Amino acid sequence: MRYWIVEIFTSIQGEGLIIGKPSNFIRLAGCNLRCVWCDTKISWLREDGRPMELEKILENLNYSVRWTTITGGEPLLQDILPLAIALKNMGFSIAVETNGTVKPKPELRKVVDVFSVSPKLLNSGHRLRYDFSDDWATYYKFVVLNPEKDLKEVKDFVESQRINPEKVVVQPDGNREDYIQALKELSDVVMDMKVPFRVLPQLHRIISYR
Repeated sequence: MRYWIVEIFTSIQGEGLIIGKPSNFIRLAGCNLRCVWCDTKISWLREDGRPMELEKILENLNYSVRWTTITGGEPLLQDILPLAIALKNMGFSIAVETNGTVKPKPELRKVVDVFSVSPKLLNSGHRLRYDFSDDWATYYKFVVLNPEKDLKEVKDFVESQRINPEKVVVQPDGNREDYIQALKELSDVVMDMKVPFRVLPQLHRIISYR
């Protein structure tokens, strides 16, 4: 099995519900979106990656780390089931980071431990239609640029999709130079709105670890 790979590295997981855990990262090439604030434009085109056989990918992992995150781009544009099965057979816990536009097959859902799903708000430059009627994500992660405006959109999205609000993570724009202030502004609006969303940072924006 061959995959188009941008990079493979080991770092601290910087966001979401497994924030802070050491993890291998397998970044797949190719994405079906072009978000205006994207911080991984290097993964937009499949041609920006390089073809790698499954066995070679596994050889490049750090086996002292027990989590492996499959990310992109949009990793579900490639058939990652064989990769996920191989990782699981080697004892790894698996997280998949996806934009939610491609629904994982039932077979993959049985293997993956965490689906980190990041639906895109209007601030991404996209107006998308989603179907989370079966609430398949482990959690939903939203990038917030304008807290008052964007959090209302998140609240409407959660209600219309009948998503459990306890599974919602919101994080500020990672491109803000005053990142700590952005975190405070977001936290203040979450408290004012009295919503149960979890406010989390992108840890790598704070500690610059890689």
